[in-house]
Amino acid sequence: MAEDNLAIIKDEVLQNASLEANKSGNIMPFLKVELQCKIQCRRLERGQDEIDLRMSSPPRKRRAEVTKEESERMEKRKEQNKTAARKFREKEKKEKAQLHQTVKDLQKKNEDLRAKIQQMEAMKAKFHMH
Repeated sequence: MAEDNLAIIKDEVLQNASLEANKSGNIMPFLKVELQCKIQCRRLERGQDEIDLRMSSPPRKRRAEVTKEESERMEKRKEQNKTAARKFREKEKKEKAQLHQTVKDLQKKNEDLRAKIQQMEAMKAKFHMH
């Protein structure tokens, strides 16, 4: 008799969890209830006492409906973020281009100075020969 009552309660609990899962689109509560029922059944089959399997932490709150103002604020923030990201990428690109140009200029200056050194060493060698 106790097993029949347990089966009825189990079926009812699972059915409620299944309906809730269908409504919310989240299967986790259903899976948790199913596992709890299986654990209880195994304990009872072994002659053990029932245990309280309630979750220690409260269920998570569902996201509240977003108001029109909140939605507009979120969209405005997204747009600001896009703009800021674009400006940052442009600034970074410009800085890289400037650094690249500086490197080119310094390499050219270095080449010119090396050529000048060679020229001066050649002149020095020429004067020492005379």
